[in-house]
Amino acid sequence: MKITLTNNPATLAIVVVASATLASGCRSGKKDDSTAGYPPPSYSHTTTTTTTTTTQKQGQLSMTGQTNSVMPLYKESVDIGKREVDAGSVRVKKVVKTETVNQPIELRHEEIVIERVPPSESASAPSGGAFQEQETVIHLTKEEPVIQKRTTSTGQIVLQGRTESEQTNIQAQVRSEDVAVVKSDNAENVTIGPNIQQSGAAMGSAESSSAQATGQASSGPTITVVDPTMLNSITAGNLAGSSAQFSHLKVQDLIGEQVAQCMAYNGQPIYLFSNRSLANLKKGASINVSGIVRSGSGGLSGKPGQALSSQPAYIDTTRIESAL
Repeated sequence: MKITLTNNPATLAIVVVASATLASGCRSGKKDDSTAGYPPPSYSHTTTTTTTTTTQKQGQLSMTGQTNSVMPLYKESVDIGKREVDAGSVRVKKVVKTETVNQPIELRHEEIVIERVPPSESASAPSGGAFQEQETVIHLTKEEPVIQKRTTSTGQIVLQGRTESEQTNIQAQVRSEDVAVVKSDNAENVTIGPNIQQSGAAMGSAESSSAQATGQASSGPTITVVDPTMLNSITAGNLAGSSAQFSHLKVQDLIGEQVAQCMAYNGQPIYLFSNRSLANLKKGASINVSGIVRSGSGGLSGKPGQALSSQPAYIDTTRIESAL
């Protein structure tokens, strides 16, 4: 509908009255709608909360909001005690033995000699006893041995128990935990204490190249091997260059003049190498040995290299002495 306003007063009044009536009707209709049971539209406010969960992989530590992290370390210790066990028994039994003895003795006996002799010229005429029977009995004696036995003391056996002590070394493996710090991608702002072992990819590569060029490790282990079980095929390579001390090794065989095969207390074979001849070692002898652990043939040639090439490790001896 198009409304044209004019300057006519009557027309203007009609327009004003109509507008007022229309506005009143609109207000009245709105009130009726609210009473007719139609609820006003509802508005809901939805709040979305986003929860961020930070998952850390096992073995990784996040320093966000933290001042420090603690990694506990442990080690094992050995307590060695003593107990009494049966070491066998000794039976002492007195037996009687018989032997034959020879002792010379002189025995005498009597003999009689009967012979006929011719008559002498001075013999007298027979007396009245001629032609009569006569008998003479002569008794002979002899000596025979008489054996008498007597018992004399030849000494005595004394059974006396006593206790002796000996010094021995008890070998056992103990474990301890340590920590090594590895810097990745040249990480900065890391302060490492003087008693913490540091390792890294670049440093490890440089040391490996140097070791391959010289044939020797830049820094060998600092432990002393006293347990023969440490010289197995798994750990022997890591112990190359370590010092070794073994006691009461039994010599089993000599391979040439510079290599000896010995047996440890647990039955494990241990091979020895010496720059000097080992010909004076006797099979079955018990010896104490000190030296350096070598892996493989250790650059040896000839018979020693052939004998030791198949072994995981051997001892380059610096001292061999007889075990008491």
